[in-house]
Amino acid sequence: MKAETTAAARLAEARTELAAKNARAVVQIARIQDRVDTLGYGIDAGEATEEDEVEQAALLLSLKAWKAYKFALGKVTAQPTWYAAPVWPAEPDVPVIAADPEVNAADLM
Repeated sequence: MKAETTAAARLAEARTELAAKNARAVVQIARIQDRVDTLGYGIDAGEATEEDEVEQAALLLSLKAWKAYKFALGKVTAQPTWYAAPVWPAEPDVPVIAADPEVNAADLM
């Protein structure tokens, strides 16, 4: 009985951790995608600077990394070691987006 209780607790813990990692990935993908789209509007309108285009290119790489991470999280439960010892994919770096209104100055330090 104790082993079942321990296993159930470990499963709940792993599910909670997976949900948190997925939620963080969704937030990062959304904020990066929003900035990429915003820069794209300026590029399409012919108003973007070279710096804007460079920023968009860098963010597209970051967006790809976050999407790959989110995809990899979706495969964690298929691992033979799931939930006892899941192997988590490495989280990508969080890009600094100066124009991101949801990030305050303290978060950037």
